[in-house]
Amino acid sequence: MQHDEHVGYLRVEQALDPLKTAQSWRGHKTLSVLLDTYLGVMHGDTQVGLARWEQALLDAFADVYNTTRPHRALGRATPSEAWHARPHAAPTGDLAAPHYRVRRDVVNSGRVTLRHNSRLHHIGLGTAHNGSHILILVADLHVRVITTDGELLRDFQLDPTRDYQPRGEKPGPKPH
Repeated sequence: MQHDEHVGYLRVEQALDPLKTAQSWRGHKTLSVLLDTYLGVMHGDTQVGLARWEQALLDAFADVYNTTRPHRALGRATPSEAWHARPHAAPTGDLAAPHYRVRRDVVNSGRVTLRHNSRLHHIGLGTAHNGSHILILVADLHVRVITTDGELLRDFQLDPTRDYQPRGEKPGPKPH
């Protein structure tokens, strides 16, 4: 019985180097020959059980090869120890830079709209500013609303869970 199809499952860490790949496949071929020699030819239903047994044998070999057996070329370290000792690539710095934007709008019905994460939010400014041309300055969730003359109308943190961003003032006349 040829065991090449089962030997392909051997989980040995392979380098991208052609020489290392060739050495690894020579090891696979040696295992295949050993399995053929010691197990002989099996027929019928026992072949499925044999394939499972072969896979368990190959998994055990791969575990010993990668985690137990020291390697001369690696300074007597196992391949697993050598792999874990090397630095691996990882992201550095801020993963997401802040999102800045400026939006021009005109106040309508005492509010303006701003889209954040594909969701429309209404920002209350008061009916006293109806028809005013404004600029909305956005830095992530920090929002400033100013008139084109530079007067600050709102400065707040956008609450993404709310559609309407209230001014924080109670309706009605203001106490003097």
